[in-house]
Amino acid sequence: MAREHARVVVFDLGEVLASPGRLLADLAERAGLDEPTLATAYWAHRDAHDRGNDADTYWRAVLAAAGRADDPEDETVRRALAETDARVWSTIRPDARATLAALHDAGVRVAILSNAPHPMARASRAADWGRWVDDWFFSAELGLAKPDAAIYAAVTSALGVPGERVVFFDDRQVNVDAALRAGWDAYLWTSAAGVQETLHRLGLLPG
Repeated sequence: MAREHARVVVFDLGEVLASPGRLLADLAERAGLDEPTLATAYWAHRDAHDRGNDADTYWRAVLAAAGRADDPEDETVRRALAETDARVWSTIRPDARATLAALHDAGVRVAILSNAPHPMARASRAADWGRWVDDWFFSAELGLAKPDAAIYAAVTSALGVPGERVVFFDDRQVNVDAALRAGWDAYLWTSAAGVQETLHRLGLLPG
């Protein structure tokens, strides 16, 4: 279908389209750790992983920081943790699926901009909902992460549209503020209904 709108709708992925639910609890159980300990280590090392560190390096650091003693089975554990992490973060909610499908059917160009590691990028592109996405931008592949100004400049250039034609949704105010400074039309994600209301108001969805 020919694109009818010059604007591009860009979504963050985690917490905007995908909600992790029991992810940290499940990861902790698989690693034989309590959830608070695993969660602290998980987030402490996440930025480097999102910026391109490989999965094995990341999970080695997480398990070491969480105090898990190294053993011969750890390679299997690390692989399972990485697979679970990528699968959960790349599984989007039903309301998100409906929004992406509706935008696609309306001829609106859709992009993803996510602070995400390589496994999550691969899993997202391979997911069935990927057919509704035109452009993909992941921090691990760009070597840049939100809220760095450079990532918004890189994405604007790649999209080939003026910044004011980029409609962006993110769940973190710091990322929204950085997008606004880049000239984007950026909104803080608070609910699926709020996104729908904004898209209708902007004339990007019918009804």
